[in-house]
Amino acid sequence: MPFRKVKKYAIYSKHPVILYKINEVKKMNLQKAIRDTKKEFENIERKNEEDEVIEKYGSMFNPDKLDSLTKEDFKSFLLIKNNKHWEGIHRQGNMITQDMGKLKKVLKILLNEEVPIEERLNILIPKNKANYIKGLHRSVVTPIMLVVYPKIYGVYNKRSHDGLTKVGLMPKHGKGAAFSRKYIEINKVLNDLASENNMSLFELDSVWWRITEGYKPIEIEEEKQENEEIETGFALEMHLRRFLVDNWEKTQLGKNYEIISEDGEIIGEEYQTKEVGNIDILAKDKKKKEWVVIELKKGQSNDAVIGQTLRYMGWVEKNLIKKGESVKGIIIVKEVDNKLKSALSFLKNKVDIDCFAYNVQFSLNEVEHF
Repeated sequence: MPFRKVKKYAIYSKHPVILYKINEVKKMNLQKAIRDTKKEFENIERKNEEDEVIEKYGSMFNPDKLDSLTKEDFKSFLLIKNNKHWEGIHRQGNMITQDMGKLKKVLKILLNEEVPIEERLNILIPKNKANYIKGLHRSVVTPIMLVVYPKIYGVYNKRSHDGLTKVGLMPKHGKGAAFSRKYIEINKVLNDLASENNMSLFELDSVWWRITEGYKPIEIEEEKQENEEIETGFALEMHLRRFLVDNWEKTQLGKNYEIISEDGEIIGEEYQTKEVGNIDILAKDKKKKEWVVIELKKGQSNDAVIGQTLRYMGWVEKNLIKKGESVKGIIIVKEVDNKLKSALSFLKNKVDIDCFAYNVQFSLNEVEHF
């Protein structure tokens, strides 16, 4: 990516669509992340992982072979143990593969290079409308594009968005810009960076992990590919937030609120405020102009979870709400003790905070011997 220095401590891009600058500190952080990533891929095992993923899944998603794509094939790609790169996207597997005929159809549209990318993406992720297939959002679509066309398309997800933003390279999009336009501009930045630093787009994607987290996604989380929709209220307490998000529409909360999303990808789970910590779940009321801060009591005292919720509500009020909007809080706990009741009673008519108690149920039933 060609740069021209225009004044001390600032550099500007000659990008034809956008104009952005990187200060020297951000530039140094980016350069270090790139050096560390390149060193990582000097390891023959890591480089082989890239080659194997692109060879296996590039072939599987080849437009000429999509008619033979199975549900199991598609869901296997979503697991980080197989794709070696993208964590968390497996949670959308059941939703995306409900109608395999429709999925194959839309993948053929997505991967048809005879049609401009803007036109293709406008079909999959249309402006101000629901995605063509629920769950098939930017974090799933762009990795598929990369493995099929590894020298053309980079990955745009929350990780790369946060990384580009952190180093000052995130293009400034116009208000209400379509995802297709945003992706075209971002992909130009990604390709310029990869070319300038003699990296593949697959390698570059690891840079954003180093920028945002300081490490690469090896075994970020224990993944479990679910074969059936969850029909019960069972989940381990430590996975309560994940259970709520994965089954949002089946819960009481899902009837009234929707988790904040961008281009179809949920960004309201562990929403980063930077200043005051991460909000467990950030949502909005489906009918009213109201933001909703949802906090789960995970080992803290009741006093702590209330204080935390109020702090997040204050941040939302200061940074997100617009004229005519409001913010409320929801606390989810295992038990409501007298201390919590007292605090909630005091806050009544002063601050809008609701409280829900969850119940984890599990039982083993002995089967009679036959």
